[in-house]
Amino acid sequence: MSTSSTEPSATGATPDPKKTPKRDPSLPPGEFELGTLGLKAADAWDASPLPGLLWCSKAQFRAAVLAFRASMSTAAATDDDLSPAAQRLRELDEQAETSLKFVKNYLTEQHGSRKKGEAYYETFGLVKEGRDWGLPSGRPARAEALAKLVGALAASDYAASKYGTAFWKPIAKEYAPLAATSSDVRGETAKASGTKNADEDTLRPMLRALRQHIKTNFPETYKAEWRGFGYLKESY
Repeated sequence: MSTSSTEPSATGATPDPKKTPKRDPSLPPGEFELGTLGLKAADAWDASPLPGLLWCSKAQFRAAVLAFRASMSTAAATDDDLSPAAQRLRELDEQAETSLKFVKNYLTEQHGSRKKGEAYYETFGLVKEGRDWGLPSGRPARAEALAKLVGALAASDYAASKYGTAFWKPIAKEYAPLAATSSDVRGETAKASGTKNADEDTLRPMLRALRQHIKTNFPETYKAEWRGFGYLKESY
């Protein structure tokens, strides 16, 4: 009878059920290599007289391979899509943070002191986070705040100043769609990554079972069969 994974081992130690299990060293750890192995094994199994497993037919195995390869490609594509938008948003954030002090100076000069100028900060889209006033740290909220800043500057006495409407309007215009795209893509990336991981968790047990299936059915020549199915490391 098999021993439950929560029972003490021979040494008396109780296995930690939360501990991540070690991966089978007979399978490649890399995703690309795993997908390559899966496809080669599916082709070899289809061409082989070796029957399907009771719980996994040849068709089910191929479907699992193709699902994993597709989700792996989707995850990589969405991650690539995120990078340019994220980089540009960081550049705009830096430009905004560096230039915002001039808007604060305009308010201080107009109203006679920094404290009196702060009373108008919210009108210009600024919020207090911690001890400092600035644009909201969250990207969607920051996009809204930039639009509010542009509107307030346009109605102010310093609309035509160096850091007035003409300076902030293109920043706000570019920032809004980038912030929305970055948020959407980040969500899609997380979703794609979760799908890829789930598909990998489905495929790995199938590959392990097929490997043992080959050894059981070809006890004398299983190493050569493994090679034909792509299981030896030089194959992937």
